[in-house]
Amino acid sequence: MYQNFLVSMNAVLPLIICMAAGYIFRVAKLVSEDFCRKCNTFCFKTFLPLMIFMNVYNSDLESAIQPGVFLFAVIATLAIFLAAFLLIPLVVRKGSTDRDGTPITAESRQAVLIQSIFRSNFVIFGYQVVANVYGSERAAVASVLAAIVVPLFNILAVFTLEYFTNSKKGFSSVLRGIAKNPLIWGAILAFIFKFSGIIFPQPLYTGLSNMASIATPLALVVLGGTFHFDSLGKNAGAISLGVLGKIVIAPLIMVPLAVLLGFRDANLLSLMIVFASPTAVNSYTMAAAYNHDPELAGQLVVMTSIFSMLSVFGWIFILQTMGFIAV
Repeated sequence: MYQNFLVSMNAVLPLIICMAAGYIFRVAKLVSEDFCRKCNTFCFKTFLPLMIFMNVYNSDLESAIQPGVFLFAVIATLAIFLAAFLLIPLVVRKGSTDRDGTPITAESRQAVLIQSIFRSNFVIFGYQVVANVYGSERAAVASVLAAIVVPLFNILAVFTLEYFTNSKKGFSSVLRGIAKNPLIWGAILAFIFKFSGIIFPQPLYTGLSNMASIATPLALVVLGGTFHFDSLGKNAGAISLGVLGKIVIAPLIMVPLAVLLGFRDANLLSLMIVFASPTAVNSYTMAAAYNHDPELAGQLVVMTSIFSMLSVFGWIFILQTMGFIAV
């Protein structure tokens, strides 16, 4: 039991330390929130795609490509999206106001909540948690899985935000967003290099590996730097609903189902992170772009990130204790 506790703690505590550091840095005014947001965008466009590229490039694709894992992740994500899309409008029927007193429609809050429930921060949390438990050699499945679920998250997010807005941008905006997604290109280029047999010169390989290793710590630090705990009161009901749907209900349904279907070890752990990790940081950016209650969107990122630490720890501990995750 103690060993299982240590494994779970070792998987989650490094993530907590990085986010706490970012929060402390901002409170101490070593960095500004604006800097953290710009740094998050920079990391998303550079270091995270490079991390996915190097993980796939270094992986044993025979073991990393798991069609069953990918199919389950896609079907389960679609099921969570559909359930949220149908149920949230029945529960959330009142609008609100932002800090300046500007009215926020019920539809805007519905869009933000739906997006927060199905869209996970898997790119940041997925690979790192699996690597913390199994080592980088067996975490490749998480990197390849990211290349599958991230485009799906983007498609569903744009559809949701478009559906609940009056300014329709058209389906072409969805396609352009997917085509320009740097995470997807990181995976595509990795497959091209992998199958072509291209080998990097050692200095270049070392440099790329060093930069790729920056991705997760930096992303977590800047995420912590955007945390705010004020103005939570007026959105307490919506935040509770979002946290409950994202951190409790979705994994409570999908993780046992994955176990029943026979997924184990790194495959099961990767799937668990898809459903139990917090709402993606980019959900705030997209909500703001569509003028859909960005304050609530940011608060959901913060609170799901906090509660996911307990959730991920608990799931790892339970699954390992029951023998479904063997280290």
